[in-house]
Amino acid sequence: MMANQNPIIKTKECFPSLTVAKSFVIIFDVVYWFFGLLLLTLGIWMLVELHKYLDISSDFTETIPYVFIGSGIAIALVGLLSCCCAFSGNAILLYLYGSFIMVLLVIQLSAGISGYVHRNSLKEDYYKGLNRSLYEYTQDAETAAAVNVLQSTVHCCGGDNYADWYKTPFSYHQTIVPKSCCVNPESCDVLNMNHIFQQGCYGALMALLASKSGWIVGAIVLSVSFQLIGAILMCCLGKNTHRANYSQLR
Repeated sequence: MMANQNPIIKTKECFPSLTVAKSFVIIFDVVYWFFGLLLLTLGIWMLVELHKYLDISSDFTETIPYVFIGSGIAIALVGLLSCCCAFSGNAILLYLYGSFIMVLLVIQLSAGISGYVHRNSLKEDYYKGLNRSLYEYTQDAETAAAVNVLQSTVHCCGGDNYADWYKTPFSYHQTIVPKSCCVNPESCDVLNMNHIFQQGCYGALMALLASKSGWIVGAIVLSVSFQLIGAILMCCLGKNTHRANYSQLR
């Protein structure tokens, strides 16, 4: 008599945990989907706007925006499909989805570690690209526009400092700099050093990134933790779904 009641009891015990697990997974899927849209939006912004700051180094602009766009699209699609997996109650699909999240997480971690390991090389490439752009300022309109936006927005002048402009064809060895170096462009004398930004753009950008490093690290840790929790939730839901289906079959 008791033996016949055990499957029913197990089934009733599975469904509450299954419902809770499914609810958490759906919440995760919604947040994960928005996270993918955020990465996609950030990648598009980098492609459309950020190039104004980083066009001076092609190594920075050719791949980074597309990595964000590709990751955003993949995460958004996976988040959408995950809802279907959660509602379908297919344990195999849930396990596969959890594994796919882990694969995406490993790819993101690998890209982050690679960027950190090669950070000095990236800085050097950016520094060379910046100085090359100063020299090509009068030769290419897009380069000139990128440099102007960088200087006026970041409040800097030249590579290391404003004196870098004196070595370029723009100045022809005169003590003049572009108007984008001016603190107040409306009333600026480019021959007066008190009217222009003193700090170089390379140092200004590195200082800006350093000041935001805490937020960047925090965002990375939060993203990794969130995706790891999501993968665990998928496996838990898949396990509970499998148990519930097995109990019903018995």
